[in-house]
Amino acid sequence: MESHPSVTETDRPVRIPPIAWFLGLGLIGALVAIFVFNVAFSTVVFYGFIALMVGSHLFMHGSHGGHGSHAEHQSGAGSNATEANKNEHAGHSGGCH
Repeated sequence: MESHPSVTETDRPVRIPPIAWFLGLGLIGALVAIFVFNVAFSTVVFYGFIALMVGSHLFMHGSHGGHGSHAEHQSGAGSNATEANKNEHAGHSGGCH
């Protein structure tokens, strides 16, 4: 009888999520700035907070660039075209806008 390896015994390496890499590199950068370049702790916290806000804003708009296919929004000439332009983003969900 063959035995199948369990999930913990597979040959897959442990995958670290990209956010953990970014946070780790940010922490290392902050520690280098404080201890090697003698930057004030409050300055590092201030710029870290700004970087967090910019990063979170980019995360909010992560899938916002494409808006799907706009081919389905195209319509023929006439009154339907202006009506379609007004309601182009009526089905839009998510994001901050």
